[in-house]
Amino acid sequence: MQHSYHCHPRLGAGMHGPMVGNQRLHVRQGEVDATCGYHCVLMALMVFGQVRRNALIWDTKDARLEALRKLAQRYYFDGCEVEELQQQLAPYAERVHCKELRSRVAERTLDVLAEGKLCLVCFSTERYMHWVLAVGVRCAVGERSDLLVLDPAMAPIPLVPWNAMLTGWASKQPRRVVATFSERVNIDAVLVLSPVPQAQEDE
Repeated sequence: MQHSYHCHPRLGAGMHGPMVGNQRLHVRQGEVDATCGYHCVLMALMVFGQVRRNALIWDTKDARLEALRKLAQRYYFDGCEVEELQQQLAPYAERVHCKELRSRVAERTLDVLAEGKLCLVCFSTERYMHWVLAVGVRCAVGERSDLLVLDPAMAPIPLVPWNAMLTGWASKQPRRVVATFSERVNIDAVLVLSPVPQAQEDE
């Protein structure tokens, strides 16, 4: 079976996995901190050019990033749901639009990814809930079938701009597939992130 892979146009790959320009993109959560949503938000903001990687590591005067950090700290070790992720994105509302999909979720997710947007996807198993950042789509025989995702719980893969997939996306049996295992999941929520068009200044 022949597959084709379509990722967000700003996304590339290098020896450290996903790249945006010359910046490493992937940020990884700790094993017990329940910060998958926060890490996905940071990666999305890097893709959209709103945050630089060095600002994540070094002290910064970026008021929006500082506001995001303070909001995210409330949910360390507890995890967050849709409303909490929307709150974390609020400091960037003038630059990044966030909307929850509530109808025809599977189909519309594929459509918005094809338009160059990103999706924060929440899924659950019997044991846990988890957020990933969808950055593209895999097509099989011309049909869009799987989401290409950045999973903050897993290590990046060299030379590949994603590190996991949500397979069977349009079916009633989606699966999280990573390098070492595959598991059945339930899709709980999808948030679409898109850049807000900026007015051009007169020259």
